[in-house]
Amino acid sequence: MIYAAIVQRPDDLDEFRSIARRLLAAGVAPAGVAWSSGQTESLFQRALPQGERIAAVPRSFVTLASAVICHRDDQRWSLLYQALWRLDRGESALMRQVSDPLMHRLLRMADAVRHDQHRMTAFLRFRMVRENDDELYIAWYQPRHRVLRRTSAFFIDRFANMRFSILTPDLTLHWDRHAQRFAPGLRREDGSSNDAVEEWWRRYYAAIFNPARSNARMMQRHMPKHFWRDLPEASLITQLVNEAAGRTDQMIRGNADKRRS
Repeated sequence: MIYAAIVQRPDDLDEFRSIARRLLAAGVAPAGVAWSSGQTESLFQRALPQGERIAAVPRSFVTLASAVICHRDDQRWSLLYQALWRLDRGESALMRQVSDPLMHRLLRMADAVRHDQHRMTAFLRFRMVRENDDELYIAWYQPRHRVLRRTSAFFIDRFANMRFSILTPDLTLHWDRHAQRFAPGLRREDGSSNDAVEEWWRRYYAAIFNPARSNARMMQRHMPKHFWRDLPEASLITQLVNEAAGRTDQMIRGNADKRRS
């Protein structure tokens, strides 16, 4: 019978480690494990072994696993355990074999997660609301992968003096200026629609927009339309791009007049 490895928190590397150590201690090969989320009913009833054994793996595997675990691919646990099994069985050079099909897939998954983190830090926008005579900042964001827990330190370091909550469908982060707390995910409708900070973002974006460097295709490459609905400044993009040619001509004529004078 196959062992059922049920991960309760889908982005929790420590939980994966704990399960993997029990499987390694019992000598369970990757083919003998059915990995699933705690939200999914398992057809496999065999409980995990009780003992644990820590495998000696390179630091690079831990770094890779910490990113891959946040990917939405349901095969991520199985793929990581395959890599762990091979490392534990003496394939010490596996982490350097980027052409290996397993490593190639894991590296691409890690890159996708890191890219999604970068987009979250770039495109997340806070809205200010009042709560008990204090300011609370709320942001709604829908990442492609489960990156909020992994990216939380960035926002806490950057906005340490703010009370804020970041809402995603998977997870919610609350920061009260002293400690972080994670809660279940929420819907977009649970966020505030207060426009105080949004209006500031629109004014700021309009002020820094350079019509001479307007390139709609390049803009969508770096800021895909998937994210526009969560960006207050996105309502200005079409207008600013349409006006870019005329504003550029005005800038050129103005510079020419200055040189003649």
